[in-house]
Amino acid sequence: MSRFIAVAVAVLLIALLAGCQPGAQTQAPTSGAGPLMPGATPQQAGGKTTLQLWTIWNTSPRQDALADIIKAFQAANPDITIQTNAQEPDAYKTNIRVALGGAQPPDIFFVWSGEKMLHNFVRGGNVADLTADLDANSAAWRSRLIASSLDSYTYDGKTYGVPYLLQCTFFLYNKNMFSQNGWKVPATWSELLALCDKIKAKGITPLALGNLQKWPASHFPCVLTQRLIGRSAAERQYDPMGPGAYDDPAWTKSLDMLKEMVSRGCFNKAPNGVDRAMSRTLFYSGKAAMFYTGTWDFARLSKDGEAPEGFWNSWDFFNFPKVEGGKGEQDCLAGSADGYVISSKTPNRAAAVKFLQFMTDVQQAQQFVQKCQELVQVQGAMTEQNAGPRLRKYAEIVKTAPCLSAWTDTLMEESVAQAYMGGIQNLLEGKATPAAVLTAVRQRQRDVKRELQAKGQ
Repeated sequence: MSRFIAVAVAVLLIALLAGCQPGAQTQAPTSGAGPLMPGATPQQAGGKTTLQLWTIWNTSPRQDALADIIKAFQAANPDITIQTNAQEPDAYKTNIRVALGGAQPPDIFFVWSGEKMLHNFVRGGNVADLTADLDANSAAWRSRLIASSLDSYTYDGKTYGVPYLLQCTFFLYNKNMFSQNGWKVPATWSELLALCDKIKAKGITPLALGNLQKWPASHFPCVLTQRLIGRSAAERQYDPMGPGAYDDPAWTKSLDMLKEMVSRGCFNKAPNGVDRAMSRTLFYSGKAAMFYTGTWDFARLSKDGEAPEGFWNSWDFFNFPKVEGGKGEQDCLAGSADGYVISSKTPNRAAAVKFLQFMTDVQQAQQFVQKCQELVQVQGAMTEQNAGPRLRKYAEIVKTAPCLSAWTDTLMEESVAQAYMGGIQNLLEGKATPAAVLTAVRQRQRDVKRELQAKGQ
């Protein structure tokens, strides 16, 4: 874009670009902000401070819960207006990078922790350091957030974001189907494979898998690698400037184990042509007995979600099984906190901080839990009164888990993750071997390291 174009026009073009992306949904301003005056930026409109907030919470109940928080904040702060841009998660991954490359990115925006987004954005100078804000007034703000999740937003000793939800992946299963057929929840990897054989013998798809977006299938070898060599050994490989060689045999073995799942018919046909919505449908329609997905899908399969009412109480969940002979933590959870950061370019940093502080107030957090049944990373957010049985079970699993290990697609550098996930897509179709996938990943990691060294990063 020409540097002679006025800042206001640049902002509008960025907003239009985001709105035209496939799957993007822009929510109307949450308050009655009128059209911009000629030459005014959104932050100056109507004499108020206007904050642009970008999020992936584009469906109920999260979208409605966020709108309620914004409404309450604006009532308490009439001089600040929040405008939200809610987008489909996979489209958001591209749109936010486009926006960050513009003259006026959103003031507040959602990020996943790890190399793929947070670390990359920090190195690029796109994210404000919130360390001083969190530590002000005897660390009043920091102390009300869950410390382990806050660590996910810390990079080189500084904290750059605020975690909000803890997301983990589990095997969901159809309780009625299991009970009718006498199937047991598997405790080990070999038991899972044997269960898949029994389910397939009944003419039912064992596991629903929608891998059109590439990342869902990568979660299987991600956890398998952790089970084989341990969280620390696996995570050391993700830093492109660190060891990052992916040379432990476990990386290849985990893909061999995924390949065995494919050959045994554990998944539905043509998973690369099935999206996440279709895989959920396979599960709640009774065509698949199990579904490996994240806690982000719990609300979709519960009351007022997309699943039919008859299915709301027909499913339960269990952690990824133990891998016999594995050296890793066998009860570790696969997951990570996600949350929000503030742009380093915003002219309204204080207002943005004020909103995130309000959003993470215990009262607002408790109401979010009540509406969404999710594990909000604020001390005291979950109570006996606002948490249902599934959320309580999830919270107890988190409490007793020996560790939490994030997913490869968030911890890997973006282009390395693309090589890994693209290779897995080919593996599912029989077009690539595990060895070939890892060869491409290692080469891309070496290239990334050289590129970052050349940039002085």
